Amino acid sequence: MPASLAPITPELFADFKGGKETALEQIFRANFEALTNEANERLDDVAASQKIAASAFLDVWDRRAKLATLDQLEPMLHAAVAGEAAHELRRRAAAHHMAGNGAKAHETAAAASETTEQWWAKITGVLHAAKADPDEVAKQRAEHSRHEAAAHMKKVAAPKRTGLFVFVGLIIALGAGIPLWYFSKGAETTKAMQMLGRDDAKVTHTKEGQRGTVVLEDSTSVKLGANTTLKYSKSFPLDAHAVQVIGTAVIRTPNASSPLLVKVANVWVYANDAEFIARAFPEDSSYAMLKVLAGSVKVVFGKEEKVLAAGSTLLVLPNGTNMDLPEDRAKLSFGWTDGSLVSEHQPLRKVLQEIKRWYGIQIVSKDTSFLDRPVSMTASLDSSKVALAALEEGGAVKVTLEAEGRASMVDAANAPKARPAKAAKRRK
Repeated sequence: MPASLAPITPELFADFKGGKETALEQIFRANFEALTNEANERLDDVAASQKIAASAFLDVWDRRAKLATLDQLEPMLHAAVAGEAAHELRRRAAAHHMAGNGAKAHETAAAASETTEQWWAKITGVLHAAKADPDEVAKQRAEHSRHEAAAHMKKVAAPKRTGLFVFVGLIIALGAGIPLWYFSKGAETTKAMQMLGRDDAKVTHTKEGQRGTVVLEDSTSVKLGANTTLKYSKSFPLDAHAVQVIGTAVIRTPNASSPLLVKVANVWVYANDAEFIARAFPEDSSYAMLKVLAGSVKVVFGKEEKVLAAGSTLLVLPNGTNMDLPEDRAKLSFGWTDGSLVSEHQPLRKVLQEIKRWYGIQIVSKDTSFLDRPVSMTASLDSSKVALAALEEGGAVKVTLEAEGRASMVDAANAPKARPAKAAKRRK
């Protein structure tokens, strides 16, 4: 019998339909237990019923654009639960038939139920994971069901059946896989994302022109670059042995029983007894840039996984495209770790971004026609005066300081010529 769900206001429905995760969370927390009980009336298995309820919320969330009115939301949730429960019952029936009528249909020990908080963490992980290709999802579901069916048949040593009977049973099993295969993957990163996203997460931040070093409770050392944010959970490293870098940092991890998880844009870095540079500024289009200085790290993005040894670099675009970081780009991105701003034939507009970041000086130009000009320069991060002089020489520009933290720039070819000093008149 369909459960009675908590009332949903028109405002909450509008937020849900508009894609606000806070609305999904509110509806989920208010109704997860009720939908679990609804599924459990059919299955008599709380853990499996929780999976079904969670799957129902994800299914409706993915199809929310089809909801025309608030009245359609509750029936859609009930229909999703009924459909998932029917799939599970068919799967069990198929396993029972293949094992023989005298065998138990569900021999494995029942999984332990989990809290609403734990299931919301899993849903959050799914929502923030890279979207899988539907064909790939279907393929993995089928593969999951094939392995499950084969393992069950081997375990119970099913008696021989006619070819048609076995074929029909196998087809039923393959089509009845639970569509929550992804909940068993990425548990570590799911929990880490949840803890990093909490309101009570700790935040350390540097401003433009600032650098600093933080030593975390597990002895991890983090050298923060300018205009960088480091986030970690309030109870780090107990609840989540993970941090997030928004900006750039050098991270040195000790030799520990488990690796530190570092979130850099759309990338997770697993580091243990290693040192590496991470960079992901929003103004870099959220590209993830990495360079390993010592040891090795495992990098996970989407469905891909790579191990980077000392000296390796990696550039990962938001769509998952990845490549070695070109040497000139690496010098501009990572030169700060040696106390320098280094540019080798990089566009002037990029160099201006770095000067603003590392020296806190915004340089503007009314003429933008020369901002793609390649610039080669090297300057210490300790002297803005030296940096501006190097920029003028390497970029063929003229820079004029106008106020603290602000300067104007013109093409040197168009800069006004200095007037020669007039000779002093001799006195008679």
